[in-house]
Amino acid sequence: MANPEQQDEMAGGCLCGAVRYAISTPLRTVAHCHCTMCRRASGAAVATWAAVAKEGLSVTKGEAAVYVSSASAVRKFCANCGAQLFFDYVKPGRWSFVSVGTLDQPERATPALHIWASNRIPWLHFDDGLPEHAEEPGA
Repeated sequence: MANPEQQDEMAGGCLCGAVRYAISTPLRTVAHCHCTMCRRASGAAVATWAAVAKEGLSVTKGEAAVYVSSASAVRKFCANCGAQLFFDYVKPGRWSFVSVGTLDQPERATPALHIWASNRIPWLHFDDGLPEHAEEPGA
């Protein structure tokens, strides 16, 4: 489920500019995640992630700090400003996940679905017509 709006390289970074990154491959899937850990890590009611092939993601400035948030997940963030940048599963895989809010042009990453909708905050409503999954597809 590649993102047709992304035709060339994308870039992004943290709030303070200490960490910058580049994406040189198309985004695979963009999802709104409603899980409790993503909410707490982002400080927002929902976190939006874009899947990108690991070989297509490179840090171009600085270095992201690492936090092992669970037995299955690692989150990477700016140690200076705290911005959450990346998410990876501990289990080796092909994909990394980039926080869409840290992209220079987040409008180029169009969401395709909602995941962990079973954890959605009751007062948060979307009228976007996107498919909703109680958990993460394939989890």
